[in-house]
Amino acid sequence: MVNRHNLLILLILVILLTSGATAFGQDDTTMGTNEGSVTIEWESLEALYRIEVRRDGQVFIDTEQSMNELKLNLAPGFYEYRIHVLNPFGKEVSASEWLPLKVESSRVPYFRVRTPGVIWEGDTGIEMIVESSNLREGTVFHLSNGERWIPAEWHGDGNLYTVRLSETALEPGSWDLEAADPSGMTFVHPEALIVRPNRSPDVKRLDTQEVPPEGLVPIEITGEAFDPEMTVRFEGPGGDLPVVAVEIIEGSRALVYLDMNEAQPGDYTLIVSNPSGGETREENAITVTVPEIEEIIKKQPRFEFQIGYAPTLIIVREDNGTIPVYLGFDFAGIFHSGWKKPFFRGLGVEARAFVGVSGPNDLDNFYINGIGSLDLSGYYRPLVKGRVAPVFLLGIGNMWSGYAKEFGIKNILFIRTGIGMDIVNQRKVTRIGLNFSTGSAGDTFPIVSLMFRRGIRY
Repeated sequence: MVNRHNLLILLILVILLTSGATAFGQDDTTMGTNEGSVTIEWESLEALYRIEVRRDGQVFIDTEQSMNELKLNLAPGFYEYRIHVLNPFGKEVSASEWLPLKVESSRVPYFRVRTPGVIWEGDTGIEMIVESSNLREGTVFHLSNGERWIPAEWHGDGNLYTVRLSETALEPGSWDLEAADPSGMTFVHPEALIVRPNRSPDVKRLDTQEVPPEGLVPIEITGEAFDPEMTVRFEGPGGDLPVVAVEIIEGSRALVYLDMNEAQPGDYTLIVSNPSGGETREENAITVTVPEIEEIIKKQPRFEFQIGYAPTLIIVREDNGTIPVYLGFDFAGIFHSGWKKPFFRGLGVEARAFVGVSGPNDLDNFYINGIGSLDLSGYYRPLVKGRVAPVFLLGIGNMWSGYAKEFGIKNILFIRTGIGMDIVNQRKVTRIGLNFSTGSAGDTFPIVSLMFRRGIRY
């Protein structure tokens, strides 16, 4: 038989509490509330055990088992338990005394800072007044800023409490106040304390050094001692860049938004200053770049289709005889080179078909004839930033005219030159210009026609 005194020495009781609050501020002690998991564990003696749990003198758990731990779900309150060691026949060998077991409710330590503090760097005697109905003995306060944690003491009665810092060496920036309940639940009040610097800002780096001269551009400045009311300027060849907004983050980052439309290229100096009077200058902090036309290349279409009105005048005789084409229309497919190198990126090919009716060339001979032509031309359209671009064309083609056929001329070869301009509105394009061509059918003669076309770009 195991000695009773030695057996009691071997009984090591470890209480493991795992919280599981059912409601905010739960203080209910009604039996059966699943407030949390409680595990009673003791050193194994390879025996049979009887475990009793009571509350207010009344035993409500009396069970036997061979395992050396028992898991319970208990409501908050004060309990007692004891463990009996039984022999293989179920007879009691020894028993512990009634041992206390306290189950506390889980609670989120909500609080409100009545007067969020704003202090200057180096101030002493820092206190904050908080209001709460959920603080209890064992709650711990501390301030946090990034990885820096500073403990704080608190005291008070009722719902108002004073939180006093145990340390006054606080870096500039926003500090959060956190409360931790004994149950492990926590609550954080962001920006409960703002520490304003009384020294010049210290600029460490900018996230970018080159800024395009267009649009709204954000720049992040990293450093120390950034006051919430810190001013930011960029001074350069075009004066000060317009600052749309400044956002100070945790006293060490500043997010600055610049309006770069119409900004002049060049180097700009960063000037930051705190209300305390300190100022810092960073020479040539950013460079506003020169606009690059290369960006327009991505928007240059590879194919266009155009159709339009093309009245034409053909001068065919030495006595100034002419063949007028009042109703003439041309259709053109335009293929762009797609190259990105200077000059070559403006080259392309245009295939054009022309149809119409010619005559009469005088009122005495009132008759009309059909006319048509095909030509292939190369063109140069330089890339420009605006919506209007000049176009220069040079090509060769063949024309068929019912009027010329009466004189035994079946084909009129011609060399085409043209000049015009393309007016672009997103994918739509309008071309206005003139064609100056030289026809040949034994003799040479000039051909003049108008370009007035509308089209779409792909």
